[in-house]
Amino acid sequence: MNKEEWTHVCDLFASEEFQRRSAINKENRAKLKIVHTSGARSFQRARALLKNSKSDEISPALLYKKMHTNKDGMWTSEDAQENFEKMEALQLQHESKGNSYTERLEEARLQIEEIRARQLEHEALLVKWSDMEQTKREHLQMMEEQQWKKDEQLMQMMAEQQWKKDEEHQKMMEE
Repeated sequence: MNKEEWTHVCDLFASEEFQRRSAINKENRAKLKIVHTSGARSFQRARALLKNSKSDEISPALLYKKMHTNKDGMWTSEDAQENFEKMEALQLQHESKGNSYTERLEEARLQIEEIRARQLEHEALLVKWSDMEQTKREHLQMMEEQQWKKDEQLMQMMAEQQWKKDEEHQKMMEE
């Protein structure tokens, strides 16, 4: 970093806006009861690095433990340890019913696929319904036009008959 860049960074850190935001962030961090130990690494990246090579998965409870303990195995807080214990108990409860984490994921995936299939069916039905509504509107419009033409022809025919009657009546009057 050259001297000009260093001066710019120092000015930035000394600015009132930076100091204000820094104070707010410090307050917010102090409110956290549970902190993780992964630094900038996302939970998804940590999951990918920690997953079991056999099952290609890591349980949520184990991932939580890895993300909330120090290198020496100490918990970052009592709350984090309590959360882990609750997660582990829930996981054991599901496994005792014969549902492993991987099985639950598979069940959830299948449910999602079923929902998507129903959604596609629903969308197809909506398209058909919309097409039927459009066809119905077109038929109604066509029927109205046909009725209008018939009415127009009838009116013209009646007018011609009236004209003929008037003409005949006029001739009779002249005679």
